[in-house]
Amino acid sequence: MSSPEEPTPSVEPAANAACEQLALQDKPLTAKELEILRWATEGKTVWEISRIRCVSQATVKFHLRNIYCKLHVNNRVQAVSEAIKRGLCN
Repeated sequence: MSSPEEPTPSVEPAANAACEQLALQDKPLTAKELEILRWATEGKTVWEISRIRCVSQATVKFHLRNIYCKLHVNNRVQAVSEAIKRGLCN
């Protein structure tokens, strides 16, 4: 049992993340996201894409997370498969 002095953990960060993901789901991919997705379909790693785009690996991962959300997928393999189905990587 927790004492009255102990703060209870906040659920706000998780709730905010869920709200942000829901907001992204109906938006089209940006030009940067499409470029990163195309590099991913060619088998480039996060490190390789970061060097090609002259950005950090964290930036590439950020864009990949947004891509996953917008395409309603959970990982890179599913994103590449969905991109091929939708004709996004021509």
